[in-house]
Amino acid sequence: MVELSTFIGQIISDVATARTNADSYAASTSERYHADPFVKNMPIPHYIIESAEIDVPVMVVGITKSSDEFEGQKEKLFNVIKTKLPVLLVRNYKFSYVKSREAEKEKEAEESRSRAKMRVETKNVEEKKKNVHTVYTANFSDELLEEFESSANQITEKMVVNIKSYIDSYNYDLVKILELSDEFMRCLEKEIRSDVSTYKKESCPFVDGSAIVSAAKYIGNLMFFEFKNIMRSNAAVQVDVNTVQMNEYATKDCLMHIKLKVKEQDLSLIVEEGENGREKRYLSLS
Repeated sequence: MVELSTFIGQIISDVATARTNADSYAASTSERYHADPFVKNMPIPHYIIESAEIDVPVMVVGITKSSDEFEGQKEKLFNVIKTKLPVLLVRNYKFSYVKSREAEKEKEAEESRSRAKMRVETKNVEEKKKNVHTVYTANFSDELLEEFESSANQITEKMVVNIKSYIDSYNYDLVKILELSDEFMRCLEKEIRSDVSTYKKESCPFVDGSAIVSAAKYIGNLMFFEFKNIMRSNAAVQVDVNTVQMNEYATKDCLMHIKLKVKEQDLSLIVEEGENGREKRYLSLS
């Protein structure tokens, strides 16, 4: 027994895999042709699946419904934000703080090397100074860690409010996971910027605005998979595709025939520069 959507999806996926295997074989064949002087100038054999028609009999066993209602899924969504987000924020604040201090130390070392270069007369000594590598060892005071944790808790509270407002403004059935993830990252970036503006320069975990963008994007991508697991509907049509068993206890009246016509459609990966220098990637029909 299998979900109907899984079964149809696997059929289409297998057709795509067949095309992928054919392309890979053509690519490897081209290498062999190139190395063989007798077939070097011959065209490389390559085949595509322009379309394929598939007729598959299945027996509908039943329909499973989701045990989670709208409110239950929302509550799970908010709970995962409350539990996961503070941990990710503290971890990222600590990581960014170390990177920020490393950048500062490297800048100081570079300035020191520049001054030393003017005083050094021996080339060997000068080269040796150029190759000195700056290493920063993190030392987090209790006060700094408490400040990071306080920031994480405050940002989390605001994020729950932001996401609640976002979801309540939509018909839940129409809320898309990617759109929710994008909104989460946008709000998170805004809240982090607001939070770090209260930090003193020596304790600020982020070296610049791009580091904040990277932090929001990294955390948002991790949370995306949490959202996906929660918001995925469990309702599905269950079917039996075992031909041998169907012959034993099924009749033509209780069988459903799935007729699929799969037509090849090429996609192109489009990469564009969006707002604030962010890279936008999406697939487009060729």
